[in-house]
Amino acid sequence: MINKDYIKVNCNLCEIPFKTHLSFRYLIKDITAISEQDTHPMYPMATSLLSKLKKAPELMDEVVEQKTLDKYPELLKQLMSFAFNPLLDDVELSAAWKPFDMEQEIYSTNAFKKIMGGPNRRFELAKELDENQMLITVLYQAYVIILEKYYKLDIPIDLPFTLKMTDTDTGLVKFFNKRFNSRFLEIRTIGEVKDLSAKQIKMLFDNDNDLVLWNKIIPLEKFEFNGFLQFAYHDVTRDHAISDLKSDLLKKESILSKDGYLKIKDKIRTLIENPHAEFGMAANYGFETNLNQNFIWNTIIPREELDCHDYQGTMYEKAFKGKQIVLTTDMAKLEKDDVVAAFLKRGIRSHAIVPLILDDEIMGMLEFGCKKPGGITMIQLKLLHDLFPVFALAMKRSKEDWDDMVRSVIQEEFTAIHPTVEWRFREAAAQLINDDDAPDNKKPDDIIFPDVVPIYGASDIRGSSVERNVAIRDDLRKQLREASQILEGHEVLADVPLLKDLRYTIEKHLKTVGRGLKAGDEVLIIDFLKKEIEPVFNLVKGRYPGMIEAIEAYEKLLDPELGVIYNKRKNFEDSLTMINDEVSDIIDKEQLKAQTVFPHYFEKYRTDGIEYNGYIGQSLVKELEYSSIYLKNIRLWQLLVMVSVARKVRSLQADLPTKLDITQLILVHSKPLSIAFRQDEKKFDVAGAYNIRYEITKKRIDKALVKGTRERVTQVGKIAIVYSHADEIAEYKHYLDFMKAQGYISGQVEDLELEDLKGASGLKALRIEVDFNGSDAIKHDKQVYEEVITKE
Repeated sequence: MINKDYIKVNCNLCEIPFKTHLSFRYLIKDITAISEQDTHPMYPMATSLLSKLKKAPELMDEVVEQKTLDKYPELLKQLMSFAFNPLLDDVELSAAWKPFDMEQEIYSTNAFKKIMGGPNRRFELAKELDENQMLITVLYQAYVIILEKYYKLDIPIDLPFTLKMTDTDTGLVKFFNKRFNSRFLEIRTIGEVKDLSAKQIKMLFDNDNDLVLWNKIIPLEKFEFNGFLQFAYHDVTRDHAISDLKSDLLKKESILSKDGYLKIKDKIRTLIENPHAEFGMAANYGFETNLNQNFIWNTIIPREELDCHDYQGTMYEKAFKGKQIVLTTDMAKLEKDDVVAAFLKRGIRSHAIVPLILDDEIMGMLEFGCKKPGGITMIQLKLLHDLFPVFALAMKRSKEDWDDMVRSVIQEEFTAIHPTVEWRFREAAAQLINDDDAPDNKKPDDIIFPDVVPIYGASDIRGSSVERNVAIRDDLRKQLREASQILEGHEVLADVPLLKDLRYTIEKHLKTVGRGLKAGDEVLIIDFLKKEIEPVFNLVKGRYPGMIEAIEAYEKLLDPELGVIYNKRKNFEDSLTMINDEVSDIIDKEQLKAQTVFPHYFEKYRTDGIEYNGYIGQSLVKELEYSSIYLKNIRLWQLLVMVSVARKVRSLQADLPTKLDITQLILVHSKPLSIAFRQDEKKFDVAGAYNIRYEITKKRIDKALVKGTRERVTQVGKIAIVYSHADEIAEYKHYLDFMKAQGYISGQVEDLELEDLKGASGLKALRIEVDFNGSDAIKHDKQVYEEVITKE
């Protein structure tokens, strides 16, 4: 039987259709057998108990009433000592019940009474099954017992049900797995019960969520249960909460929606066993930026109460910059600031901040608070330690999803559909239009293309972040120095106090630029130049005619639209744009030709370079027959296009205002996967959690290092072909022989092992050097490829 947590169960029963009776006959039968074995360790107890039971014959009746249990409580305990181990009375969470009647408990251990007993304990199934979930639970238990005890079938399952227990006094939530033992239960039949055929057994297990069918084949009203059921309970609070949290964090809405955040908050409280703990989370784009204006900001202190600048210099900045957990045992002992005051106003005394780090980059932060001093401890945080990487990945994915959503707002309501798969969208639209009975708000069916092979490549600008930062620093340094020379170079301004302060601020900013810019420094300095230097220069020009020439010379250096010196940055941006335009143009033109060989899905996007995703397979096309030869063709095409791109970028070097170059890589993934159209973001994505390794690898391989070195696998003038399995790369080696013979590449093919990445291990790579002296011509007709792709 499969997991009932997520299956809709077909059931037309409203109550238990069979009779049940409490009886100890099966247990007494076992005790009698022990009394006949004088070597048995419990022989004396068994003989003594049977002697006492003769004086209480009601306990040996076929049906035992509650009043009988009340009359002989001590004998009942002695009876149960043969079913429950007395030595584990304070350890095991166990109880005995009248068959399928959870209202009539007949015995329970002290551990059960202490942890699960009492009127303040509320029980429910952890996950909803159906409207009559408790009834359905009983029916499944009954069928398992019937199959095992009456039909003598070996059922290869354990049927646990997870119970959620809420302490209504404290709000504390715990979860328990509940397993039953039917050893002391007897089954009787009423009327004729037919044997089961092999065909019927198969039909039952093929339709295990259809209890209407089950009851037709095995009518429950023909069975009667006598005896009692034992139940054992195991605390699975931590495992259940962690599993649920991980599942929640895989969903986009868990981070982006208020409801998702509240669910996470409840599970965090369960994990740290503090039903009143406060919890917050936020995404970060850099601490010095306007961090609390980002899209993920569910913090303990609402964003309306604290400005982002209030967090600077506090424990938050310490956690962010130090990339470390910051624990505060008692807020009242800290030096007062706006943040501390806001927490104390809410009664929060203990607090912890946890930075979420992924690839040495902070994705966001979690925070925990409690009104009790010392209520948040490092031990509690260690209980959550395994979840922090999952939170970090979820935060990163949510940030990426949010960025995609922002871009989609700029576009039309429906983005352009790639021509290769347009036919499938037309079918879905036609079906929706032709369905006259469909409600107005009905959504189209999911659009999924199974068994397609992914194609991924990237041409990335090497060191673009460093070059951009250098350009920004050079422009800011020049403008600050020019402004400083004006303020210092004229005696008439030397003794003006305000201008002395401006010169001092300029020197501070020059030191900042010299040390290296942090997030927010550029905005701060430009704001100073525009809002403080510019008004003063305008005032000085009107007051001191002798200053006009110098200030106008300064103003001529400024970009007329941006109002700042924009020389180095413009050179960088122009160079970046020139390279990306040329690379994009080559890929676009060659893609048009490649589509004529065999249609495939292809999407290209700009970062600091050009990346693309492609998919090829039978499900993407409707009227053409797919063959693996087309996959080989697109892989060879991919290599030749990269050679063409490398040569083009090399030819641009003399014309680039800022010298930039590219690195290129291909990710090989031979195992077919499925892609699904995400209706909410109007884009395709890989479907299924099992494909997450491919997505993680894609995002991280550009930073991969050659094993045992600090050398990046991607290098200027070379193409890296990254793969996981040796059988994936055999055909590539054949292509490389062809390319070398044709003058596309030169030198030896490097066969490399790569350092493990987080979420992706065992990667290898072939690295080839582009021959920059050959022709750039790329042809796509069958004649060019036939010899290469058919002679492997």
